[in-house]
Amino acid sequence: MRQLIALLIVIASPGLFAEERPIPDDCEVLEGWVTVWIDQVRQAREEIINLKLEGQEPDSELSRKFEYVTYESERFSEAFEKRCNSQGAMQR
Repeated sequence: MRQLIALLIVIASPGLFAEERPIPDDCEVLEGWVTVWIDQVRQAREEIINLKLEGQEPDSELSRKFEYVTYESERFSEAFEKRCNSQGAMQR
């Protein structure tokens, strides 16, 4: 459920794409954000691939979105790896 809410926030707030989101401390929430960002990267990549298959180039907005979601996915994934063990519990 948290992942769905986070996804809706990301989709509904395109004006916020220029802002860097704070990384939560809770491993479960952080894991949800990692999932959201990975899904966003996949969706943007699919859009780009589909456009290229149709002989079109992605517009600058889609290219910026792909760069941003890739950056956030990497940032949140690194934070999860550093802060949480494989079970999603805080490392001490």
